[in-house]
Parts: sequence; C-alpha cells; structure tokens
Amino acid sequence: MIERRSFIAAASALGIASAVGTATPGHAETALRTSGDASGARPLGTVNTDAAFAALNSAFLISNGNQRYYKESLNKTAKDYFWRQALDIQAVQDVHDSAPRAETRDLIGRLLDTFLQQNQGGGGLYDWNWNDYNDDLLWAGLAFARGHRITGNGTYLTQARYAFDRVYNRGWDSALGGGIWWSVEKRDKNALSNSPATILGCLIYEANGDRGYLDKARAVYDWVWAKLLDRSTGGVYEHMRADGGLSTGQTVYSAGAFVSAAQAIYRNQGGGSVFNDARRTVDWVIRERTTNGIMTNGQREGTWQSEFARGMGEFVRENNLWGQYWDFMKRNADAAWNARRTDLNLTWNRWDAQTPRDDTRAVEAIGAVIMQAVTPATRP
Repeated sequence: MIERRSFIAAASALGIASAVGTATPGHAETALRTSGDASGARPLGTVNTDAAFAALNSAFLISNGNQRYYKESLNKTAKDYFWRQALDIQAVQDVHDSAPRAETRDLIGRLLDTFLQQNQGGGGLYDWNWNDYNDDLLWAGLAFARGHRITGNGTYLTQARYAFDRVYNRGWDSALGGGIWWSVEKRDKNALSNSPATILGCLIYEANGDRGYLDKARAVYDWVWAKLLDRSTGGVYEHMRADGGLSTGQTVYSAGAFVSAAQAIYRNQGGGSVFNDARRTVDWVIRERTTNGIMTNGQREGTWQSEFARGMGEFVRENNLWGQYWDFMKRNADAAWNARRTDLNLTWNRWDAQTPRDDTRAVEAIGAVIMQAVTPATRP
C-alpha cells in the first residue's frame, strides 16, 4: 500500500499543487476521496484509487519544467507515443472525474499543453496532419474535449473540433455504406476509428451546441450498429475490410468504445434501443470475455480493459444501474489491485495473474487505475 504521505511527496516533486493538507499516514486510499466536488456529489473510486494513481505517476510521469508527460515504460524515458499518450491522459481525467480536485485539474492542463508541444507537425503547434491514423486523432481529440470540460480552456475545445473535423473530412465516405477509414490508406473501417468519433462528436455538441456534430456522431454510430455490431450477442467486430469482409476478432476495448458511444447518443437523444445496445454489449463482455468473472488478457503493447472500464462506468453511473453491475465492477477492481506488482503497485492487463517485475508499460498499467476510479467503494 502506498501511504498518503508518499502521494503528497510525489506530487510535490512533480510540481503538482497539493490541496489535501495532513492526515494520518496509512490512509492514502481514502483520505483524498472524502470531499467530493463543488456540487457536493459523492466521489467515486475504490479505497485503492489514490494509491493506484500515485503509483502510476511515480513510475511513469515525467516533470520537465512546465512539461508533464508519461514515459513509454519503466526502462524507456521517451514520451509515450501519440495515441498511447492520449490514453494516458484520459486515465488522469477518469481519476479527476471520480473525485475532482485542484491538483488533478492542474496536471491535466499541463499534460495537454505538453501534448501539443511534443506532437506538433510542420504546420505548427496545433497541426496533427502528419499522423495518418484516424483513431490516433480521435483518442487525442477525446483527451482535449474532456480537458475542456474539466478546465474550461477554450483552446482544448478548438483542438478537439480540429481532430473530429480532420478525421471526418478525410475518413468518412460512402464506401461500405459510410463509416470512417482507419487510416489514409483506406484498407479497413475500424471499430476504433468510428465509436470514438461518435463519443467525440457528442462531447463537442455538449460543449458548444453545434447540432452538426451530433448529427455526424449519430451517423457514425448507426454505421457501427449496422456493420460491426453483432446484434444477437453484443460483440463488436474489430473492422470491415475494403472488400466488405469482416474481421473475426471481438475485443473488450472495442466493446468498451461502443458502450461509451451508445451511452453518449442515449444521453443526448434518448431511445430505448440505444440503451439496450449498450446493455447488450456490457453483458456480452461479462459473459464472453471474462475468466471466473474477471476481465483478463495478456496483451502487453496496449490496453485491454481500459475503454470498457470507462464505458461501463459511464453507462452504469448515468443510468443508476449499480444494483445490476456494481458487484462485477467491484470484483474486477479488487482483482486488478490484487494482481499488482507490490514493489511498484502497478498492474498489467492480466487481472487473474500477478504482474511481472519487468519493463511494465505505461499504457498497460492504466486500465487498473481506471477500474478503481469508476467503481464506488460501496454499493450506491
């Protein structure tokens, strides 16, 4: 267990303002989660959320002047690559959303500002045209849209709009009945180049009221529903090739992105069928992608549970479905914590086996943090 004083020391060393005062050491897991936000809403997060987040920052967060970024792995000091860096930032945003506080809001702003500096193209600070992959731009756009919601910085919303517009304009066409190509090579239309576009379009609409973004988001959602969703089970196929053939893979992260997309549409437009789409996919993961009720996978290069933890958290929280799903969420949050490597308190994507003491990657460690953040300590 990381004691609370360790979090404060790490925060101070990284230049993150601490607003937590003093408390009895040894209660790191609860001390930072008792105040809620300005509205008085009850904070989310298991008792291990802050310890897991502190461990992530201690292991991977780099402070260089005003810059903040996550390095690629324990042994690699270079910044995490574009899409992974965006997912790292979104994990911080999940922690902040679970229990908003000044130091995480400040960190999010610094991470986003650093992202712009480190990933700019030939056109300047806000140019991502060099990146040919539409899902990369969407993950980054989501980080900036959420960053705008958290900080109120209008530059972040402008960059989120840039990401959506760039992806839609170069990626959406009538081939295969619509949908967004995964990359400029136009070899396939991928679940992860479409469901995140739905989420991003909805977030932009919620921020600025521009109905065009919601309409495009719905069109993208409808394409995924028609082409990639197995409506009999809730599984989501990875992609449709240019020749119309479907991949056979159905992953937890593609399911999670779809759940978030369905919930974003449901939040803005309602519709029982959309709600049922999200619930069917949640139930599919629980039924078909768990081992003894635990989400687990040996993938080391990317995420596995992260997008689903976030999507399920949104779906359950916004629809007050704790009675149906809290037990599953808590079981997985506990499994992730118990599978950590206890020297650093980091957990990989296998939540049914101990995390090895090797060159753990930042992006494989964020899923466990997100699972802690979205799960209430006790059933609401």
